[in-house]
Amino acid sequence: MAKSKHKGSIRYDKQKKKEGTSPAATEPQEIAKPAAPVQRQPVTSAPPSPVVSLEPLAPLIVRSGRPFDAFVGVDEMRFPPPSTIAGCLRTAWARATGHPFGPDLAKLSVAGPLLVRPDEQGGLRLLAPKPADAHYFGHGDDARCIRAEPVTFDDGCGADLPDKLLPLRLSEKIDGKASKGPAWWDWDDLLAFRQVRQPPSHPDLTRRGWSPPTGDRRTHVAIDAATLAADSGRLFQTEGMDFAADNPTLKNPDKPSLRLLVRCTEPLSEGLVYLGGERRLAQLHPEPEAAWPVVPPNWFKRIVEAGGLTLTLLTPACFDKGYRPGWLDDDLEGTPPELPNLRLRLIAAAVERWQPHSGWDLATRQPRQTRKLVAAGATYWFCLLGRPSPDALAPLWLSSLCDLEQDRRDGYGLALPAPWTLSITIQKLPGINIEFFPVERATQRV
Repeated sequence: MAKSKHKGSIRYDKQKKKEGTSPAATEPQEIAKPAAPVQRQPVTSAPPSPVVSLEPLAPLIVRSGRPFDAFVGVDEMRFPPPSTIAGCLRTAWARATGHPFGPDLAKLSVAGPLLVRPDEQGGLRLLAPKPADAHYFGHGDDARCIRAEPVTFDDGCGADLPDKLLPLRLSEKIDGKASKGPAWWDWDDLLAFRQVRQPPSHPDLTRRGWSPPTGDRRTHVAIDAATLAADSGRLFQTEGMDFAADNPTLKNPDKPSLRLLVRCTEPLSEGLVYLGGERRLAQLHPEPEAAWPVVPPNWFKRIVEAGGLTLTLLTPACFDKGYRPGWLDDDLEGTPPELPNLRLRLIAAAVERWQPHSGWDLATRQPRQTRKLVAAGATYWFCLLGRPSPDALAPLWLSSLCDLEQDRRDGYGLALPAPWTLSITIQKLPGINIEFFPVERATQRV
């Protein structure tokens, strides 16, 4: 006799009948009534504003435009340049307003980006790139930040600098090698660095500043267009910059993500936008116009009294003459763009290594020509030629120093002006007219 295939298996319906727990033996359950609809609160968003912040929702991929093959290797992470931000916001504005895509869209002016960190009160704490004239020395408790200043050559000394351009020298002697420090400073620390003799301490700069973490590197494979499968042997890598809140550099995971602050000539509404390569998403937040940096009290009056000023780049710049603005002549004198009543003479410059920049031209459907950018943080020392009024200097606040109008529209070359007092030796250089203020004031430090 064949054995039943169900032998040994448990029949749960029969077992429940034996125990008196079958569905028929149980009491009928009351049918649940549908819950009352939940009254949802209407979602209120901030009104459109010309000042907005961009919160990257993933590590940003921004390439320099150099050749992309197996021999070059990965393109290191980059802070998004102004043209990337400008293209993002122009696209968002055109889609929201129905403006046609074309060459006229590039006339929409954008200023930025600046780096900001939301604080506990809901405001935005501004960060600025480390100025190129600030240098780190020492480690641990001995870590220090020392400034470099323009000086005249000693007797019998010279350099291959352009004619009439002075060298820079550390403000104090120090033994030891250069060290590392934060790549971005708190805005108040930068203003203090430009006003007082003693720079902020290294621990304070580190605590309030920020340095980008190790890049988010990912490996990809090329896809064969014919088979839609992976193309064997064709691997490439990308590296993104992470702005997330769990960034170990922030030292506090409870803090929100860092954002990019931008100012546009047209108001923008809240929403999601594409930013950088691989169509990475970012959240656009309208901000109050007061979030954009404002001029400190009597700032330009102090510049006039000092007889000189520094211009520190907050965004990369592109000049026709390399490191030097094209609006300066062979005597290093000139008038900044859109400031016809202000004439300056360049005294010295602190410039980091140039940055390559390219991109894709949608109109011509071909790569753009590679350009050399002056890195953000570069600092230029100028003396005033004549005695302009403080009102004549006001348009210089966070204005662009670039030569081309389109570069200024894209947000390149935004500069922070700050007072700088000329020393007695620099006053004696040929062509410098400082007769409008007493010599005793020139020896004082702001």
